[in-house]
Amino acid sequence: MKKTIKGALAATAAGTLLLGGAGSLAYWTDTGTVGGGAVTSGHLKLNPTTAGAPCTAWTIDGTPGTFVPGTDKIVPGDVLTRTCSYTVSMAGKHVTANLAVSDSAGTWGGTANALTSGLPANVLQKSVVFKKGVATITPPVAIVNDDVISAVLTVTFPTTADNTTNVNSGLTATLNDITVTATQTHTP
Repeated sequence: MKKTIKGALAATAAGTLLLGGAGSLAYWTDTGTVGGGAVTSGHLKLNPTTAGAPCTAWTIDGTPGTFVPGTDKIVPGDVLTRTCSYTVSMAGKHVTANLAVSDSAGTWGGTANALTSGLPANVLQKSVVFKKGVATITPPVAIVNDDVISAVLTVTFPTTADNTTNVNSGLTATLNDITVTATQTHTP
């Protein structure tokens, strides 16, 4: 055999070995790690400012703890008041919230009667008070962590109701619940 044929065969064999005859063509590779980790959700809560119950006892004419609904009776000129207070608790990078109140005008439940007619919604006063200092703001309004929200409910039995015929005596009025709702918003 000639040297050129032997050289060509040797080159072909070497090329076959390099291209996969006895192995594979290897490219360099490396890896990196994208670190994982715990993802924990935050929260939005309205915590009662008084342990166990958010609301104070009803007062009558400003005297605390002297009125028991369903047992005690009101008369024209009485003013009933109850305060429910919550502390806003928020945890999260971009958590904000809006506070709203249902039934802010005040409505009576059940069947209408002379007592509920004598206590129209414009006499029944309710408000939600946001305390950053002493400011009173009407919902809906933005709230932040540690704001104290107080819903002050006032029921006034007007002396202008029909008292001459005692049409308002012995009747029951049921005040509908008021719901204070904090709804999370996202502020990047």
